[in-house]
Amino acid sequence: MRARRAAAAALLLGSLAAPLAACGIEPTDVVEVGQPAQGVRRPGVKTPEVRLYFGFPGGVQMVNRPADAEVSAEEAVPLLLAGPNEAEKMRGLYSELPRIGGRFEVVSAVGRVTVTLPLDVTRLSPVARVQLVCTAAHNAVPGGLRPEQVRVDLVGAGKKIPDLLCDKKYNAPAVAPAMPTSAP
Repeated sequence: MRARRAAAAALLLGSLAAPLAACGIEPTDVVEVGQPAQGVRRPGVKTPEVRLYFGFPGGVQMVNRPADAEVSAEEAVPLLLAGPNEAEKMRGLYSELPRIGGRFEVVSAVGRVTVTLPLDVTRLSPVARVQLVCTAAHNAVPGGLRPEQVRVDLVGAGKKIPDLLCDKKYNAPAVAPAMPTSAP
């Protein structure tokens, strides 16, 4: 009796496994999309990150990327100039800054950052200016000022736009994923 049950069970499992094995789904390689999940932050513990500002419909939006240590304005601006990563592009973020073909320089002093670019800075769009100014001001700048108090000078092609502050009027509201609604 036991032998019949074992044989029947084996026959049943075999007949179920055959359609599953031939379902036509091909294996695929891993597809890289953005940064891996970082987990939940512990309250009260500061996690190092770089703050970058990218264009978003309606203004600019800040993006936090994980970092190994505190990031200076000198380190953050080159990351901004490289543009959004794939995950950020998928969220609708973009850069209005032109591709920089020449040498650029970022220098921090107490409460001030000077960004020198190989182009006419007066021709940058308002969003591109805000991207540069807010990125420079919201990363480590000597002097311990709040980001809204850090003055940024944009210099290039013999022209200078001095004493710019991160203007919050260009900040687009953060977009939260749509939550499903239930019908009452």
